[in-house]
Formats: sequence, C-alpha cells, structure tokens
Amino acid sequence: MSTLSTGFTLQLPDHWTPEQALAVYEFLTELADALWNRYEIPLSELLAPELEQNDPLEPDLFDFDDSIPF
Repeated sequence: MSTLSTGFTLQLPDHWTPEQALAVYEFLTELADALWNRYEIPLSELLAPELEQNDPLEPDLFDFDDSIPF
C-alpha cells in the first residue's frame, strides 16, 4: 500500500555523525508515533487489506483432514 516502497531510493548523507543519525532516527520515531496516535483508526483501515493477505509460500499449520488424537 505504501507508495514509498515502490521505486523509491533514499540516499542518506555520508557525512552525518552517529549523533546526527540518532537525532534523525529519534525524530522520525516520534513522528511515526504521533501519526499513529492521531490517525490510528484510518491508518488501520488502510493497512488492513495489506495485513490480511495470505502468503502463498506459508505452509498450512493444520491439516483439517487429520483425525483428532484425543
């Protein structure tokens, strides 16, 4: 669903110090938390179809044709 993950390459500066990188990371984490807290329900509705998709490579955990052992 996210448009950023498709065909988007982000180039980070090579000259940042670890402290600068941490500051950006902390800012983005706070921003993500604030967005989620404000828009949790609409975001959940937008993400629901993406989260509900079954992975075709994931094996079935239970074979419903098996007899119950107890």
